[in-house]
Amino acid sequence: MGLDAQVIAIGPYSSEVASSLEYAESFYFGVAPGTIVVTNVFLACTSEDSHKLASAFGVGSMELGKHKLNPEMANIAELVNVFGESNVAEFQCLANNGFSFFYLPNA
Repeated sequence: MGLDAQVIAIGPYSSEVASSLEYAESFYFGVAPGTIVVTNVFLACTSEDSHKLASAFGVGSMELGKHKLNPEMANIAELVNVFGESNVAEFQCLANNGFSFFYLPNA
């Protein structure tokens, strides 16, 4: 069986993060600032990318006790290499606005 993985973010909604969330800003109409929202940040659809995603945060893919991620430990260059600059800029926006990040493997 292969491995897919994702990084999700959980944090407070604000106009500053609206364009960095998974859905278009119009979906968040009426969401009060400070309301906790959840969004996908990185989606790795292959085993290779899933391992690279975990490694970019300094954790093992199946190191289940370490999947709450520290955004300050992220290898930005590796993330850009795998997911592109735009996706990484969205991650950085969320990180700068109080979001928490979690690596979720699907093996």
